[in-house]
Amino acid sequence: MPCTYRGAPLAGADHALIGTLEHGVLGKRWVYDGCHDPVLVAQLLALIEGRARAQMQSVDDTPDPDITRSCTGDGPAAADFTATDDQEGTALSVGGCELRLHRVLEPATGLLLEGATGHVGGPWQLPDGTRAKGLFAVLRGASEG
Repeated sequence: MPCTYRGAPLAGADHALIGTLEHGVLGKRWVYDGCHDPVLVAQLLALIEGRARAQMQSVDDTPDPDITRSCTGDGPAAADFTATDDQEGTALSVGGCELRLHRVLEPATGLLLEGATGHVGGPWQLPDGTRAKGLFAVLRGASEG
């Protein structure tokens, strides 16, 4: 699950609050299910569209070459959105498009990208130590550019 960390509560997102924590320097932080945070949605759309780059988790200011992304046409303007959670993940309706975030990762097949206009994917480590690749998010319904 993507999480966001904030220095103050996110108005109207009590349902998405995971909890709070205390940072040694920054103080109290509010942790949210990022699928319900407009900052995460805007940054994820920017990543899909190529306006932002995925960063390595363990090295500051270093792009992560293992993360893939694509976008055909114009993505939706990051504006108001609605999020609907289901067993497969979260569907975000934004700008006439659906952005699906997969909460349970599975190795990807080409079928998952049929009809998609954008995606973000990458590798992760399985419990047995092997690596798998799959999709984290898929965009459908963006108008062709």
